[in-house]
Amino acid sequence: MKRLFGLGICTALLAAVVATGTAQAHGMGGHHNLVPPIVGHMVSHDQLHAIFQGEKENLQTLHSQMRTAHEQLENDLVAGKDTSADVQALQTAQNNMLAEKVKLAQQILATLTPTQRTQVAQFMTQWRSLKQQQWQLFQQYGGAPEAPQGGGE
Repeated sequence: MKRLFGLGICTALLAAVVATGTAQAHGMGGHHNLVPPIVGHMVSHDQLHAIFQGEKENLQTLHSQMRTAHEQLENDLVAGKDTSADVQALQTAQNNMLAEKVKLAQQILATLTPTQRTQVAQFMTQWRSLKQQQWQLFQQYGGAPEAPQGGGE
């Protein structure tokens, strides 16, 4: 019975990994993104391209600002300098990027029909349950991964 249960969990996790990989290929999946990975199967590549193309320059600028702020923080840490201004600059850059991600997520999710939104909500409930089960399995067998996060990892 335990073997069958374990096989079922592994199959479900493999399916989730495949779904995530497919969504990442669409440029939306991955850790800390706001759009659930299943949306990559519901929104066309052309729709995604149009949304991201409209924000391409802004995204590049924000990414550059985050990288620069992070590098400055690292440099000042290594040099033993005061880092309070660096921390603030990095937080500002990260907040700006988060705001942009929220805006993009809203644009992407706005392309869904009400039925698709319901399906995404159902998927997220099941996805979070799977992540919780995965974490519990790791705990049961002596692993110590970080606790599962809500959202589309």
